[in-house]
Amino acid sequence: MNRNNQKGVSIFLVVIMMSVFLAIVLGLTSIIVGGSKMSESFGDSVKAFHAADTGIERTLYRIRQESNCDNFTGTIEEGLSYSVTIVHTGGGTCASTGTTINSVGTYNNTKRELEASY
Repeated sequence: MNRNNQKGVSIFLVVIMMSVFLAIVLGLTSIIVGGSKMSESFGDSVKAFHAADTGIERTLYRIRQESNCDNFTGTIEEGLSYSVTIVHTGGGTCASTGTTINSVGTYNNTKRELEASY
């Protein structure tokens, strides 16, 4: 008679153990997917930062070589671009002191901005 009462207990324990296992697997999957999305956006951020840095470097080159202080935009490759704004508050040319260069790099809707002053 005791044997009949215990048949349902083993099925109940198996269902509970499978539920706990499923919850653990779903939790780990959620963490892994979230981490991969974060690392992808981190890569976009690094590319946008380097695009902004490229804008600063190209501006400094233009100022030294051509004395060109116009604002401009540039494209490094498809989807990777920068926009440069130059503000000169000192006397003389933009090659002299009192110049601030703002460069915004963009990649996959991620933007990073750099500023250089001299």
